Formats: sequence, C-alpha cells, structure tokens
Amino acid sequence: MQLVTSLTVDASLLRKLLRLWDEGGDPRNPFATVLVTPLFASPSTLKLIREELKEKRGATVYFDSGGYYAQQGKITFDDLYCALRDYYHNPDNQWADWYVLPDHVPTSEDSDDTVEEKIYDTVAASKNLFGELPPHLRERAIPVIQGHTDRQLRFCVENYLSIGANYIGFGSFGTCGPNQSINRITFQSMDLLNTVNELAMYYGFDLHLFGIGSPPAHYLFSQLQVRSFDSATWLKSAGYGYVFLPFVRGYRIANRTIKRDYLEEDDFLLWKALTEHHCPFCESFSTLGESRPHRILHNLVSFRETIQRLSEWSDERIHHILELTSPTYLRLLERVNGRLCLSRLA
Repeated sequence: MQLVTSLTVDASLLRKLLRLWDEGGDPRNPFATVLVTPLFASPSTLKLIREELKEKRGATVYFDSGGYYAQQGKITFDDLYCALRDYYHNPDNQWADWYVLPDHVPTSEDSDDTVEEKIYDTVAASKNLFGELPPHLRERAIPVIQGHTDRQLRFCVENYLSIGANYIGFGSFGTCGPNQSINRITFQSMDLLNTVNELAMYYGFDLHLFGIGSPPAHYLFSQLQVRSFDSATWLKSAGYGYVFLPFVRGYRIANRTIKRDYLEEDDFLLWKALTEHHCPFCESFSTLGESRPHRILHNLVSFRETIQRLSEWSDERIHHILELTSPTYLRLLERVNGRLCLSRLA
C-alpha cells in the first residue's frame, strides 16, 4: 500500500519544507509519490513539483481532478469538466504519471436525489473524458467511485470497467466541518468502502482512496484491497497544532490553554518510544510545538513510518498501540474484519 502525499501548498512553503528536510539529513524521500490539483495550483508550485520533485528526486505525480473545489462551490462541475479536458489535452501538461477523471463529490448533507444526480454526473463526465483522451493517457486515467448506496457504487464500477479502466478511486467518505469540507471515516463510509473492496477483489481492479487518512486509518486500509491513498492530514492538522505518531491519531501539542486532545511532553516521549519513531523534527518538543514546518515534516515521517511498519510489525503489536492511543479505530477495525469474514464465507 502506498501513501500519495497531497501537496495543497504554495511554492514558498514547499521550498521551505524541502530545505528543512535536506538540512535534517534524513536520507528518505518524503515526496516520493505526490498528488497535486493542477487547475488550482499556481504555476510556480507546478514548476517546482515537476522540476524539483519529479525530474530531480524521481517522484511519481498524480494530477487530481479538482472535484473538491466544485464541492466547495469555487467552480461549477460543468466548468470543471471543460477546464480539465483542455488541461489534460495540452501536450505541455502531459508529464504526470496518473490523471484523475472529474468527480462530482456528494456530501453527508446532500439529499438522496442530489447524491443520485452527482453520481450520474460523475460517471457520464468520466466516460466522456476518458473517450476523448489520447491512448497513452487513457492507460493512466483514474475514474472516481462516488455514492452512498451499494447500488450506486456498483453502477460506477460497472461503467468504469466497461471502458477498460483498471485503477479506480473511491471518494465517498463522511464529511464534516465548514462547507462539509473535511473527510472523515464513519461506520457508514467503512461499509461503503467494504463494498468497494469486495468489488475490487471480484473484478481485479486496483483501488485508490481519495482525501482521507491518519496513521490508525492506514492500518484499516491495509486490511483491504487498497493499492494507494492520498492524504493532506499530515499538513493541515499541523497548522492547528496537531502531531501524529505511527498508528497514533492526532494530538495537539500547541496552545495548551485548550484542553481537548492536548498531549503532554511526557506522554509524547512515551508514545514516541512505543512506536519507535525517529526524525530530526521532533528532537525538541518545544520546537515542535512552536514551529509549523517542523510539525508538518514530523507528521509526514510518522505517516510514512506507519506504511513501512505494516509489513514489519505484528497485528498484536499494532492493536496494543491502538488500544492505548486511538481506541475508536479498534471499533472500526471490528467492522472491517467482520465484513471480511462474511465475504470469505460466501
């Protein structure tokens, strides 16, 4: 399973992060696989991703469709489709490795009729754009499954398989926050993901998960037929003072006047030892609390260490960490494992 680092950043911050990473002396490549939304990224950000990350550091690059921005009302879905078609058709923009097709993202507050309309919009637009792409881009296209029912999910999958797609994304997680802008894992969305997982196993397509994921969720995903997922949680949460550790949900270490989710230094050091986390950005707890760039890179290392240890650590060891730090995810895990058992018995 692969983490795709979502780079919703401006060029100045990305340069600062790259400089801070290089100064830390860590030989790992934190930006080995990245996702960017080209329609809404600045030319300087795209230039930096292409020249510094892809050409110099060998990154794999995903172009996202921008469905999130249509969800937020910053562009209509029809305009998004036209802009994405024109952008992908331009030979100057055909340097990415993967191209996400347009998706009309439903939210948890949408009516059933609205969700149904968005599903048909997504499938129709994806099939149309797929047919208009040159053959070498069709091989790298990723259509997106949206839906709030098993029937809607199957409708998407069957249509995408009919055009020859074999790498398909899922984006219908629960939403919350301002403008329903934050994806979150709920029991309902895990049931939907389980259905998509069963379809992936049955039809043999690769599965990508869009816009979701903290380290405990990575473990949930590893139980399924998931090839990759993208997340900006490592970045966005750092801005609110939150830090992660391998298999540990986010806890806040900045602004201790707010008691909710606050993590004391002694507990952070205890959990750091428990998870065997190592990076140059959390050597000083006070610096980690004061510096957003340090929290960003510390979180990114924690995300990548989680993926690495999925193949190295036993389930018992991971469950112990979850029980101590992130018990809610154990209940979600029971739902995943229960569905997998039923699937194997069928």
